Amino acid sequence: FDDLFFSPSLSIADESLKTTSTASAAYKKQAGSYFDTIFNYGLTYDKRNFSYQPTDGYISRWSQAVPIVSNNSSITNLYSITGYNELVDNMVVSTGLFLKSVHSLDNNKDVRVSKRLYVPAKRLRGFESGKVGPRDGADYVGGNYIATVNTSTTLPYILETMENVDLKLFLDVGNIWGVDYDSSIDESNKIRSSSGLALEIFSPIGPINFSYAEAITKASTDKTESFRFQLGTTF
Repeated sequence: FDDLFFSPSLSIADESLKTTSTASAAYKKQAGSYFDTIFNYGLTYDKRNFSYQPTDGYISRWSQAVPIVSNNSSITNLYSITGYNELVDNMVVSTGLFLKSVHSLDNNKDVRVSKRLYVPAKRLRGFESGKVGPRDGADYVGGNYIATVNTSTTLPYILETMENVDLKLFLDVGNIWGVDYDSSIDESNKIRSSSGLALEIFSPIGPINFSYAEAITKASTDKTESFRFQLGTTF
């Protein structure tokens, strides 16, 4: 259908999990070999006026990963929506919501450590990727739930002669929580947030993104990272 896209895929993986002597007992019990056949599918409804540097409209995505054959079954759901609005000439405000969850389908079993969730790097800038959220000893174990809200605005009167370049001021807010195997290390009350500047360049090899961010709120165990470079992705 116009503006509506269906994206199915099938993934097959054979995985071996090993733990160190310093890992927690809950981590150690998940060591072993796993085989997975996963069916992934999603729906995308795209009403943006442009796929890159849009100035109006929105894009909504929903996807699900369902196990067909798995030694440790879990189901993952994702929903995201981002809207764009041009307030004045070339000043575009974008706001997005990102939600993701994972649940075990096996009775009395926890989500496998390799299937647990981590906040996407582009959704929470100013923090080191994979180093945010619940921690079991020295291990960042991810969560069962993720929620982020992102908003940004272009700064049109800076670099205005460069058509393929956007300078943005942004604010990222997010949380990661839920530890099914040990609720005592859950961090549902820890909100992470950051603000900074991002430079987005549309190059012949794809979008290039440079960002500088400073954390506003964080947990004491979170690791921050001010500067980030990403190729092939923008918010």
